[in-house]
Amino acid sequence: MVYKIDNLLLNCLKIPGQSGFEVPIRNFLMENLSRYGEVTRDKLGSLICKISGISSSPKKWFVGAHMDTCGFIVHSIINNGQIKCLNFGYMDTQACHLQPVIISTNQGDVQGLLHAKSDEKGKKTFLVDIGLDSLQETRSSGILAGDPIHFNINPFLVGDPQRKIICSPRLDNRLGIFELLLLAQTLSKNPPSNDIFLVATVEEEAGARGAKTAAQKIRPNVAIVLDVTYHEHPVSMGQGPVITLSDKSSLLPSQVRDYLLDLAKKNNIPLQTEVWNIGSTDAGSVRIIGEGIPTIPVLTAIKNSHTPIEMGCIDDCYSVVKMCQIILENGEELLSVFHK
Repeated sequence: MVYKIDNLLLNCLKIPGQSGFEVPIRNFLMENLSRYGEVTRDKLGSLICKISGISSSPKKWFVGAHMDTCGFIVHSIINNGQIKCLNFGYMDTQACHLQPVIISTNQGDVQGLLHAKSDEKGKKTFLVDIGLDSLQETRSSGILAGDPIHFNINPFLVGDPQRKIICSPRLDNRLGIFELLLLAQTLSKNPPSNDIFLVATVEEEAGARGAKTAAQKIRPNVAIVLDVTYHEHPVSMGQGPVITLSDKSSLLPSQVRDYLLDLAKKNNIPLQTEVWNIGSTDAGSVRIIGEGIPTIPVLTAIKNSHTPIEMGCIDDCYSVVKMCQIILENGEELLSVFHK
């Protein structure tokens, strides 16, 4: 049996939208999420879809995923016609070297080849060559400082088709966005008790900015954050969702850990846990809004994070959605566990 990548996932991966330039992916999400609830934006640009609960409970849930991706922005054009650029997301220079990119300008897209290197002091240099030899020629193509640059690589499958291993740019965090859309479909068939706000945030890769303004606007009682994490022992892609117990910006109480592990076991969901003192997600911004918001990072393990071609397992997305559904169904009980 040959597995074909779902069109919904393909669109999530192919549409550009790095930090600060999320308009293309936001428009796609606005069209898709409006089928399921009332869609609004906050003033920074994050998208919010409210799915009304069937009970009279005043409690609100936030389920968020950042829609921005790692990418580049034009800094300047140098005399030989090449384009100096800066990156969002701490991209790996060795992996970025000689990768095809697209510069989006007011006059249309311009294709080029990214040259990346780091010197002995660790200073990174990123240049795009579009095949022109002078500053004036490159300027005539319409390229301006501030134009966004993204990788021009199509998603593809590798290995045993039944394992559904996908390679693509932008798995971070378009897998989370795909999960958000799958969750919207699930909630449309199984209406929630409480109001649920599905949130696609901006500028996570530039400092988790969108999560702050969106959470401030919603002021939820509990939050779930969907993102990716590292395929690194003891966590593996293809082995189900990952709960972050600790990272640079977030800590999960041990009683909540125990409750979630028990909940997953009762519902036959493989659940992994990770502990870090580096890295962060939108969870770090959401949990400190107001007097504090109980927040659970539910992540998807991938390989080659922050490179042009990341690798992940599509089946993990469906396990993440199932875990989120179970958490939402047990929201009242979980909230009491947080406050023990």
